[in-house]
Amino acid sequence: MRHFYKSHGKHCYLRSFKTSCPSCKADVLYWECTHGSKLFFEYPPYGKLIRHFCRQNLKKKNQRLDKFQVIIKKPIGLLENTRVSCPVCGKLFENENYLKDHINQMKKNDDNHKVFLENQYIFENNFNSVDEKETKYNPKFGRINLKKGK
Repeated sequence: MRHFYKSHGKHCYLRSFKTSCPSCKADVLYWECTHGSKLFFEYPPYGKLIRHFCRQNLKKKNQRLDKFQVIIKKPIGLLENTRVSCPVCGKLFENENYLKDHINQMKKNDDNHKVFLENQYIFENNFNSVDEKETKYNPKFGRINLKKGK
């Protein structure tokens, strides 16, 4: 008496026999189940059945893979254009001019932007004079350069 189970398992078997693969002519084991599945396995079977994949089909798959190159695209705009952000409020701007306009407008309304702008001017005035003294030393290629001590 045949029981009709809903899934495949050890009980699922209709017929099997030795035959040859229609495409590669290798010896295979044809297996058919009660659910209508038809498979080819490697012949002779030793232990667990190994599904048969035709060598011709494997060559065709490899050829298909070789025809199409792998294209890796970088995300547009993430690595190339870094946006400028306001150090006080963190708002993002497309360029530095928009940032300067933002800080100048916000210094009238917001105390944090005003304090930042005042501290920035003090910082620039203190360090610009030091940079001018250090830029006088210009070494030249091919000569012995002696730097005078401080």
